[in-house]
Amino acid sequence: MTTTLLTPAQNRFLQLTQPALALPALTRVLPVLRDHPTVKDTSDFLTRSTRELIQEQRVDWLVTGSLAWKLLARLPYAINASDRRADWRHCALCHKPVRYEYHVVLRATGREILVGSECVKKFMSDEMQYLMAITTEDNFHAVAQYDTLTDHYPVVPEILWRKDALPQLPADHRQRQRWVHKGTKATVTGYLRQRTQTLPEPQLAPYLTEYDHLRTVERRAVTVQRERERVKQQRAQDLATKEAQVAWETANAAQSTAEKKLRQSAAYQTYLTAVAALVTQHLTLAAFKQQVATIDMPSSLRRLVNSYQLGVMATEFARTGQITAARLQIVPRYLVADLNRISRQLAAQRQRDWDDDLFNAAVGFELTTTQRQAQLEKLRQCWEGQQIPAAVYPQLLTVKQQVTQGRPLPESWPAGLTHAFQQRLDRQPATDWVPARKNHITPEQLRQLLVEKADFAAVATTFHRLYALPDAEEAVTLSALHQYYLLESDRQAGRAAATQKLVDQLLQSKK
Repeated sequence: MTTTLLTPAQNRFLQLTQPALALPALTRVLPVLRDHPTVKDTSDFLTRSTRELIQEQRVDWLVTGSLAWKLLARLPYAINASDRRADWRHCALCHKPVRYEYHVVLRATGREILVGSECVKKFMSDEMQYLMAITTEDNFHAVAQYDTLTDHYPVVPEILWRKDALPQLPADHRQRQRWVHKGTKATVTGYLRQRTQTLPEPQLAPYLTEYDHLRTVERRAVTVQRERERVKQQRAQDLATKEAQVAWETANAAQSTAEKKLRQSAAYQTYLTAVAALVTQHLTLAAFKQQVATIDMPSSLRRLVNSYQLGVMATEFARTGQITAARLQIVPRYLVADLNRISRQLAAQRQRDWDDDLFNAAVGFELTTTQRQAQLEKLRQCWEGQQIPAAVYPQLLTVKQQVTQGRPLPESWPAGLTHAFQQRLDRQPATDWVPARKNHITPEQLRQLLVEKADFAAVATTFHRLYALPDAEEAVTLSALHQYYLLESDRQAGRAAATQKLVDQLLQSKK
């Protein structure tokens, strides 16, 4: 059965509203909407991805769009004096002639359009319909009075119209929230029904005071809940780490001299680290086996483990985040414990790196909207990025503006993402934004620093801005960078041999 995804009136509404909405998905499909007034699920001009996008998000677009409009204060409505339909003006959405004209304005741009009473009911917000009823039945100037009231008390629309206001408020305070909503609405309605220039300050005061108190209660509840989640998460992580450590220690105590020698060998450590790196990439089983076959396995390991067993362990890690290999009784326990320990360490490092990159793409770096969107899309393609709901990514485009204004992170975010962002926000200085600094650096990243900077002072400044390594590792890294620039300077000046000769002499003089 054919389903109409967007009627011509809905299509026109979205086109008129789009300039006020920061919705990248809507912007992408806008060319299709302009060319095709009616959009059905069977329309042959739709690509599969566009069809799925419209099906998934059209309701959200319409609801969000309804909040972008308001009645025009100076002329909220008018009635055409003529009885002839030919003299009536046309609705901007359905294009039908209308006698009862409602004039609405796009808040963000100031664009004014005329809408019929039926389209107002279909497309406009509860707030607008509420004002429309009072304006037409009681007080023509109600919209202007409402604008004055909400300019003075910006929290009033939140109390009256936000269905998700105070979402984390404890249940035992919900009755007080209903009391605030009911009392505020009754007070505002009484104020709007008659023309007046006096704000109902004494009548509103108890409700606004109580609402401020409820917001404080909610903030405390959110803080307590986040702390509980953090403690729960930390306990689970500590338990898993303890279990892995116990398994490793048990395996270590039971091993023979030959096993000790194997486990301490560089070939064994190198091989397991390479396999663990593949495990943490969460490849498909076929891709994992193909990749693991390219890693040179030490001969001493060939009799202990094969690609099938490694595949079972990779699958288990993808599912549970750890490796126990309970089904693989013939695989040495020390090998399982070692692979589990290394895989968990690498996975934790990957997750931290991804969290750092996501924070920097959304907040830490100064980027244009296009650059920010490109970096977020790249991070979204990673396995870690696919664990985050798709609805979070559009919010990440504007989260910097949100936190700059002192507003909290979206409540809909997963707890892990919220915790990671909050950790990095807590480390920010009092002014400006700085990137989240990574706790390790690869040779490739070092080479990138060298390419971008002309001297050691510049590269050191960038290094300190982007990385925070353990003290000993940082000292070695900076020393290596400094020596690189000194050697490069000697090479370019043709004095490398003379410099090295003098250094050798100095070193010999100390003996």
